[in-house]
Amino acid sequence: MHRHVAWQRDDWQWKTARQLAQTYDVLWIEDLNLDGMKRLWGRKVSDLAFHSFTQKLDYLMRANGKVLYKRDRFFASSKTHFACGYVNDELTLADREWVCPQCGETVQRDINAARMIKHGRARPWSKDHL
Repeated sequence: MHRHVAWQRDDWQWKTARQLAQTYDVLWIEDLNLDGMKRLWGRKVSDLAFHSFTQKLDYLMRANGKVLYKRDRFFASSKTHFACGYVNDELTLADREWVCPQCGETVQRDINAARMIKHGRARPWSKDHL
């Protein structure tokens, strides 16, 4: 049963990575703190096999002449408010939304991080092997 589930996961990862590599010329991903996520959400984080997926994605992007960038996990892209630049060091992984004390805007953590990365405010980028 374990082998069957592992093969299903592997198949899904290859198909998803292939679709992404064929669709996009450039992709950006964030190097996640999986140990911190495991403490919060448990073993199911390991079941995602994020590292395995990023290796497949990196391989297929390179094979197709595309570029995969990896964002350094220690840059506070989800803690730095996109609009005003305020850094909220009080956030934990459980906090998905917060109110910026500097400008009063409600910040959705994941959307804010995606905006930071998309608009190049979460530099430096790395093209190193994943």
